[in-house]
Amino acid sequence: METSTSGRSLAALPRRVGGFFVRHVRGFAALTLVVTSLLVLLGEYTAAAGAGATCNNTYPGCAGQFSPVGLSIPQFIEWFHRLVAMGVGYVIVGNAVLLWWAYRGTRASRSAWLATFLLPVQVAFGALTVTVAGLVPGGYAPPTQLVHLTTALAIFVALVATLVWIDAERGRGASATRFRYAAFGGLALPVLQAVFARDLFVTFWPSVQTAYHLFGILGLAVLIALVLWALDAGEASIAAYGAVGAVATLANTYLVAGLFLVTARVEAVTYVLLVVQFCCFALLARAARNASASADRGRATHHRA
Repeated sequence: METSTSGRSLAALPRRVGGFFVRHVRGFAALTLVVTSLLVLLGEYTAAAGAGATCNNTYPGCAGQFSPVGLSIPQFIEWFHRLVAMGVGYVIVGNAVLLWWAYRGTRASRSAWLATFLLPVQVAFGALTVTVAGLVPGGYAPPTQLVHLTTALAIFVALVATLVWIDAERGRGASATRFRYAAFGGLALPVLQAVFARDLFVTFWPSVQTAYHLFGILGLAVLIALVLWALDAGEASIAAYGAVGAVATLANTYLVAGLFLVTARVEAVTYVLLVVQFCCFALLARAARNASASADRGRATHHRA
């Protein structure tokens, strides 16, 4: 009898585990977005520290070994980046499967699968950049690195959209309160990013560059969410402010990611882009304030009636 009961409990275990993940699908999507963000930042730090091409054309290990023992510091940074990337890849795939299970056929599920389908491109160009770069003409060159970075950011944006659309499926999407908090809170992000801007206040060491990109991708995430909320609310003109801010943020990322020679003129362009980002957040905050004021007037009119 005990054996029969134990067998039934064991058979029901996958269903219970699956039910747990379905109940926490939003939390898992948020976790996927966070670890992907950390991976993007780790990649930025690895490139800024000049560690990307230190593993002597070997992959997935480094310098002909899988263990980090005996590696130099730059090699360890690249080894750790590869290890984290592998783990995050599994998390992204798991997130897509979970969303297919919980929200099959919705835009949230499709966005999660888009991130998954982009993974092989990311892996391929990452390998081309740091593994066989010296063997393939144009391997370790800006065009290859550009595709690698662009794919990483596309995965990140797809995961932001996934989280936004999960909330929409649950009826907790584009609310005036969320929009207002995100828009006004976002005003601080270009300012914080400017603190770590190249040669503006501090020397652009790898850690400083990573902090610069941290506030950049946070700003990008907030702007993407604001755009999607505005579109769901039928406010295309307001969404345009967020879209312009997102494009400015991406341009800023590309200009200081080591893909191009950064001259004094390029630095000046990045400063202008920071101002554009701030102005877009200011326009979004004003739109949120006006919407709140209109809603308050509507409620007051209704009460008087």
